[in-house]
Parts: sequence; structure tokens; C-alpha cells
Amino acid sequence: MRSQNSQFEPLGPVDTATQPLVVEALEVSLGENRILKGVSLNVAPGEVVALLGPSGSGKTTLLRAVAGLVRPTAGRITLGPQTFFDGQRGLFLPPERRNLGLVFQSYALWPHRTVFENVAYGLRLRRLPEERVRERVLSLLDRLGLAGLEGRYPGELSGGQQQRVSLARALAYEPALLLLDEPLSNLDAKLRDQARVWLRETLKATGKAALFVTHDQGEAMAIADRIALLHEGRLEQVGSPEELYRHPKSLFVADFLGNPNVLEAVVLGLEEGFARLELAGFPVRARAMGPLTPGRLAKLVLRPESLRPAEHGEVNGIEGELAHSLYLGAAYEQWLRVGEALVRFSTPKPLSGPRVRVVFEPEEALAFPE
Repeated sequence: MRSQNSQFEPLGPVDTATQPLVVEALEVSLGENRILKGVSLNVAPGEVVALLGPSGSGKTTLLRAVAGLVRPTAGRITLGPQTFFDGQRGLFLPPERRNLGLVFQSYALWPHRTVFENVAYGLRLRRLPEERVRERVLSLLDRLGLAGLEGRYPGELSGGQQQRVSLARALAYEPALLLLDEPLSNLDAKLRDQARVWLRETLKATGKAALFVTHDQGEAMAIADRIALLHEGRLEQVGSPEELYRHPKSLFVADFLGNPNVLEAVVLGLEEGFARLELAGFPVRARAMGPLTPGRLAKLVLRPESLRPAEHGEVNGIEGELAHSLYLGAAYEQWLRVGEALVRFSTPKPLSGPRVRVVFEPEEALAFPE
């Protein structure tokens, strides 16, 4: 397979112009249930955006609305100069006229057709000359590491190979937009980690806007240029993976990404963007992430990787009894009982206990209003 710097050359005499996807104030309702509540999102040409959120947040509905599989109740969807949906004008373009490349969780391959025939199907529908069909299909299979497998049937392939065939089929006729619905969820954990690399490489090399749904935050952070995090039908925050992880705009974003420790602390005071807090009797400082009030409770977000055993004289820490120490191979997962809460962190070596003190930098701790 080619390196990440390689380019996907146009595969034939089709319109390969890259266009931005624009979703404006989109609403989707099923009966009385409002699933999307005014969602707006842009995806630039060559950009990969992940739709992430808990079950029921609306991420799959948003993807299906862009694909034309769900008809919105209000808003607008455009791809460059082409309008997919306009609620005010009553315009709805059916899926088959949107020139989309769709990749499904289930692969959706025809079991009775070979790899070549699966990928060639859309090209033959467009009545391309057979010589050109063969050239395109073999070129795509080579790019996706499937050279030599064109004569096999889907049942003779691994899960990862089947997903690559599904992606090749979506790319074959140069779609203007790529939509992927949990494309790696059927793969086992080790293969899924490897697949993140070739999937991002492939999507970026096309130069097309790409939108994909995932429930796996690690997958979203590894593959996407930006993450659109949805919560109860609204966009909670949109930004780069690092931006959402390090600079969350709400407690929901901070709590959803990274599985942090979220603890109750009392606000003692505020100073230059930081809050002074008391956590189980220990004074600590953290970044103030909203309007905090002295004497009131706050939610303190401590990411496990920001905690480390204290050395002599270090401040801004908490102390507790070592409740659990789990060996995970690469590290020990430690669970510290601090007051009534359990605080999780990792160490490369086991801790002696029974009392352990851990410290953290104030910049790496986040205090949100309760």
C-alpha cells in the first residue's frame, strides 16, 4: 500500500472536483421525538470528520440525513453548488442522485460475487467500457493492499479484507462525498488498531470530504481531523481531537473523552483563571472552566495520565488508601480511595501502599460548575 503522501489519481472521465459539505440548522423528527435539534456542520474537501457521541445522541441520524436515507424536517444540506435538502424550498434529492460513496458496518458485499465483481458493480451500472472497469478496479485493489485477491469471494476473506473491499467499491466511481457508518466496528481489537492507519491514509488521499460515525473515541481521535461530538441531538463541541481532549467546553465533553476521574470538590476561591478547591480535606488548584462560586461544589476532572506518585515536598496533591492494583502488562492500574471516591491512575511499577499520595499540575486539572 502507498504511503500517506501518495495521491489518489482521478480514475477516469468523471467529475472529481472536491466540494465542501455544509449542514445548516438541520432538524430531524420522528413523530413527536426530535432527534436532531438544529445541527450545523461544515466538512472541507480533504477533511475527515468523525461523528461521535453516546447512543441516542443523533450521530447515525445525521449521517443518514446527509446520505438521503432520512428526510429532515428543517434545515439545509449542500455539497458545493448542489443542494441535497432545503426545508424552506421543499427540496429533497434522493440518495441515488447525490453521488455518494457509502461504507457500511456490515460490509454489504454480495457473497456470490467475487471481489472484482463487487468493486466493479457500480462502474458497470454507469456503462464504462470493460477495459476501463478492469483498470480502475485493479488499481484500487492494489492501493488498498488487495492485489491478487480479485478472484476470491467475500467468504474467503478476513474481516479487514472485506472492509477494504467495501471501501474500494465506494471509491470506484469517484464519489463526491464519502460517508462511513462505523466502518471498523466488526473487526477484532488488534485488527481495528491496524485498520485505523490504512483507513485514514485512504480517506485523506482521495481529497474528498469524508464523514464517519463511530462509537469508539480512540478510533475517532486516531482517524479524524476534527470530531463533532453530539449530545441529545445537538453539537456539544466541534474541533480537533486534541482541542476536545485538552480544552473541553463543557463537563460532558471532558467526561466523555478519555474516561477521566470526575470528583466533587468545594470551591475555596478564584485567582487568574484558576480555582482553589478542597477535595476530601486536601487543598488543590485547577483550571476554572466556568462560573465557579466560592463555597459551592464543583466537578473536578482529573485524567489518569496527569496523576503521578508524589515526591518529597511536592504540592497540589491528594492522598488515600491504595484500594486496588491491577497488572495490565504495559502498566499497573492503581485505584486510590480518597474520601468516598475512587481515583484511577497508572504507574509503570507496583506501589507499596497502603497510603499513597499523588500530585498533578494545576493546568492539567479542570474544574467545572456542578
